[in-house]
Amino acid sequence: MAILIPFATEFSWILRIIVASLCGALIGYERAIQRKSAGVRTHIVVAFSSSLFMIISKYGFNDLLKMSNIALDPSRIAAQIVTGISFIGAGTILIKKQQISGLTTAAGIWATAAIGTAIGSGLYLLGITATLLLFIVQMLFHDDNLIDRIIHHIRFNIQIETVNKPHILQTIEHELTANHVESISVKIMDVSDERIIFVVDGIINNNIDENNIIMALRKYPDIKRISYTTNG
Repeated sequence: MAILIPFATEFSWILRIIVASLCGALIGYERAIQRKSAGVRTHIVVAFSSSLFMIISKYGFNDLLKMSNIALDPSRIAAQIVTGISFIGAGTILIKKQQISGLTTAAGIWATAAIGTAIGSGLYLLGITATLLLFIVQMLFHDDNLIDRIIHHIRFNIQIETVNKPHILQTIEHELTANHVESISVKIMDVSDERIIFVVDGIINNNIDENNIIMALRKYPDIKRISYTTNG
């Protein structure tokens, strides 16, 4: 049975998921600057889905709860959906060679479950509107073109293994500066008589290709290995 809900109430619900999405986008923006796997789109979808599930939990069962002689908890199935879909989403996340993939797919599955729950509980307008909003978000942030226009500077992190020789640190810093890496911070993670492992942190313009910086460092024979990852 469909729930007859005033339009003002449904508009309030839609506004809630929009605000939640904007908050998720702000958090995701900071993560994108840090070059983390869970970026703007993933954070939007998670915030969007959480808001939608909360609205369903609070208002999706009013038609049953207003009936007399109801001695059951109609929300228990919805609670199990949240848990069960989380396991399915976890199965789509893959880690290979320190690279994480599938985070946004997992978040999308969770959001789809929230939409299905909303429509199943009779919140048709909310479910359809949420579907359209999710579709727009997924299309807008399908690739990095829009993100690249918004974000001007990103975090640059690498790990370098070198031969233990004098002035190797100065060589690394000089090459990074020459390749427009700013706010350079170099920490020694491990050192022995034969080798040193550095962790380098800096900021680069989003238009700069990180691969060119790595190849510029790789030309030095004393640098044996460079690791660059974007997960986290």
